[in-house]
Amino acid sequence: MNICPICHGTAISQTSRGSIPLLHCSDCDAHFLQHVPSQYDLDAYYSDTYVMSNKENHASEHRRLFRIPEMYWLIVQLEKIGVSPSSSVLDIGCDKGYFLDQCRRFGYEAAGVEPSNSARAYCRNVGLNVYAHIKDVQKQYDVITMWHVLEHFTEPHALLNECNTKLKPGGIVCIRVPNFDSFWSRILGKYWIWFQPRNHYVHYSKKSLLSLIGQHGFESIQCKSRKPNDAQTFKTGLIADNILYKNFRYKQSLKKKLGRFYEHITGVELFLIARKK
Repeated sequence: MNICPICHGTAISQTSRGSIPLLHCSDCDAHFLQHVPSQYDLDAYYSDTYVMSNKENHASEHRRLFRIPEMYWLIVQLEKIGVSPSSSVLDIGCDKGYFLDQCRRFGYEAAGVEPSNSARAYCRNVGLNVYAHIKDVQKQYDVITMWHVLEHFTEPHALLNECNTKLKPGGIVCIRVPNFDSFWSRILGKYWIWFQPRNHYVHYSKKSLLSLIGQHGFESIQCKSRKPNDAQTFKTGLIADNILYKNFRYKQSLKKKLGRFYEHITGVELFLIARKK
């Protein structure tokens, strides 16, 4: 019998996105893959497989540059709910620490969790404190952020349990995930930019995301659907194109540029802020 990884319900039906089979829980509206690897195998994969080449360094620097407006917006959202500079932030799935770097520039105490050995090495080189696993974190934080990370976990409840132990009383958790129930997701089906069944294992709607965090004692402050790619990020991407080519002769492929444009138009996420009770 299939059991929902979000609400543990059994009202499961088979569905699909194009030729990709999925399971759907009618109780909490979660969609998920029927057969997924273990979280242990995934951690090992991300640890060793995800490596940095010189070309990837330039591509990543391009991403850091054109995502700066988005990172500033995220920091402002923390300030709006009273998370002031000098507060502590733990970013899970921090990659090469670009968001953490911006946080510390604004005065936050910033640390991260990232399974990739090469990405952690990059973070160490720029002075960021990053752990391989959340279980390695020994202190509690004011805020935990997960930017397009939760959908990569096959055991979301285990992750939220860990988050609970790493948050101070009244602490904040901030989550961004692809909005599987968005207009573009439903219209484009398996061709939607963020439908990635090879590495996205649970597909969230607003209802399923709220169900998940509610089971772990979090009270939602806001949960909204939004497009993270606005006109400002699009313009900044063009500036990044120019900077990287002028200085490093790095030029993104036409396929990559078209992918950025496609993401700009169709990428819709859920943005959630919740407080630990």
